[in-house]
Amino acid sequence: MSPHDVDREPFSALIILASEDKPGVEAELLAVLAPFSLQIVKSEKIALRGRLILGLLITLDPAHALAIEDDLVAFGEKSGYDVAMDYSDLE
Repeated sequence: MSPHDVDREPFSALIILASEDKPGVEAELLAVLAPFSLQIVKSEKIALRGRLILGLLITLDPAHALAIEDDLVAFGEKSGYDVAMDYSDLE
């Protein structure tokens, strides 16, 4: 599934963020997502040996997918965090 499929029904995206474990990382990510119409379905966080892996499963309107992805890429580049997204149909 691609974010270019904007004529489709709402679908889900898995957002994965990896970074140094420090206060406020999750809040920074949520601030990037705040302007968009989406729903957080599940959030998981793992912190081991000073590293953080944060996963968010969201549902979103396909029309917002490219803007969300662009903002997350810019956020990752600015912050130095590794950010990735994977899209799929709602199940």
